[in-house]
Order: sequence, then structure tokens, then C-alpha cells
Amino acid sequence: MKAMILEKQNKIENNPLKYEDYEGPELKHGQVIVKVQANGVCHSDLHIIEGDFPLPPELFPLIPGHEIVGEVVESKSDIQIGERVGIGWFYSACGKCEYCISGKENLCPYATVTGINHKGGYSEYVALDSTYVSRIPDNLNSVETAPLFCAGITAYSAVRRLNIAPNDRIAVFGIGGLGFYGLQLIRLMGGKACAITTSHKDVAEKAEAAEITDRPSGHYDGAIVFAPNSKIVQTAASSVKSGKTIVVPAVMDKIEIPFSSFMWEKNITSVASGLRKETRAILDIASSEGLISMVHKSKLSSANEVLNNLKQGKVKGREVLVP
Repeated sequence: MKAMILEKQNKIENNPLKYEDYEGPELKHGQVIVKVQANGVCHSDLHIIEGDFPLPPELFPLIPGHEIVGEVVESKSDIQIGERVGIGWFYSACGKCEYCISGKENLCPYATVTGINHKGGYSEYVALDSTYVSRIPDNLNSVETAPLFCAGITAYSAVRRLNIAPNDRIAVFGIGGLGFYGLQLIRLMGGKACAITTSHKDVAEKAEAAEITDRPSGHYDGAIVFAPNSKIVQTAASSVKSGKTIVVPAVMDKIEIPFSSFMWEKNITSVASGLRKETRAILDIASSEGLISMVHKSKLSSANEVLNNLKQGKVKGREVLVP
């Protein structure tokens, strides 16, 4: 099979991914072999490739990719050949620790990651744990569905943490691929999605945001920070009402804000998405409520170029690689 292979972590400008022949995955008990139809490109892929997440040498050669949708072509499980399935960041969990048995498997300390501990979706075929894949509703397009397995789940997890009441005004900072989902989900859950953006007003309009502005206006009933900028976290915390929550799904080195910005019982929390329950919920919403994706399709062999564009901020929405 063909795959984009990473021999060692390196800057994306050096084209570290090599499009090469690679031995196909071996099918084990409880697994399925999936012919990849689409794999979404996540900013985490860039962090992995460039070494922002240092990895031990025994994991290489590595095949990235954790927003996978494809057709089952072999199975040693109850999933049938011909079914479409997908998987995201979390490949599997232990099923026995305090987090797994309490319904918080995404916090499992023994969890393994798609595209790190296991070969990922930058390939033609991939072996997946059948227990952790999710079936794709028939009316969903594979290319548009792939980003739901990380970007969509993350946005859904963030919105759920706000416990939105009808007509709550929710501020969204960072209107990219995740923000596009976040704005739609806030609206679908009965809130008023308020986009704070200086450069992506067209994206906010496409997501049907209730309000679009370049700076906070009034005090909000909650906020989500998708932009990886610590200063924006401070702005978000200052813009919400007392007792409300600021969710920070964005990955950043550190968050430094004055205590005065959140002293009135304001909550700042992160998101560790990946629960199967949430994965299947976002797929159901996309299928039944018309949640849309804003995607651009590229060939798998162009992954270096696609990731370089992502690094330079040239990507609007989500990129999807197709073998």
C-alpha cells in the first residue's frame, strides 16, 4: 500500500513525509482493516510531525492521521465487510481504570492514539480496533465527515461543557475549522452564537452566527477559545458573566491571565475529546440536523504541501486527504 511515512520528526518545510510503498496492516482479533476514503488534516498532525510533541524512537517509522473514514474490507469482529466506519484521536483505552468505568474513557492514562501508537490515516489502508470505531450514517459524505472525528468532536465537547440554556449568548473566539462547527452547534443547542473575529467574518456568516463582531460586546453566558493565543483567553474570561465558563480547546504553551479576569467564580476548563458517546452524538447531529463541514480535498501525496499551508495560516476550514 501507499502511505505518507515519517522517519523522524522535522520541520514541515523540509518535506519530512515520504510517499512510499509500505507493508499493509496485519489483521488481529477484534480489529477491522479499513480502506481509507478520507482523512482530515488536524493541527495536531503538524505538532506531531515537527516534534512539538516529542516521541520515542521506537514509534518510528510513523504514519500520522487521526480523522479517518473508510470502508471495512476485512474483519475479525462483529462489524461487517462493506460497512463505513471512522475513528479519531483515541484509538483505544484500557476499559478497566477509574476513568473508563466511570464513562470518562478519554482521560484513560493507558489510552493509545491513532497516528502515534498505531499507524494512522495518511495511508491507503489502516487497522482499527473495532470496539472504538463508529459507524457512519448512510447520508453522510466521507470527505465531509472525516473532520468530525477530531474537529467536530472537540467543538461538540466544548459546547456541551457550557450547559447552554435557550437564548444564551455564547462568544466564540477563533473562527476556523473548529469555530465553524462550534457556531453551528451553539445554534442547534438553542443558544445565540456570537463570533468574535477580525478576518473570518465570511466563515461566521456561513455558519449562521447570530452576532459577528471584531471585539466582545456586552457580557456573555459562556465563551469558547479556539484560537491558540493566551491573550485571547484573558479577553474571553473578562467578557463572560460571573459564575460562567470559558472553555479552551486550543493547544497553547501556557495560559497567563490576571486573577481579576476570572475571580468572580468564573471557570476556565480544557477539553480532552474522544469519547465514543460524543463521537456518535456528533455523527447523529450531522446526519439529522444538517451540521455542515467546510472542507477542501487534496491528494494524500500532497500532505507536506497541505500541512505547510496550514502552518502558514492559509487554510480556511478543514483540509481532507484522499488516497
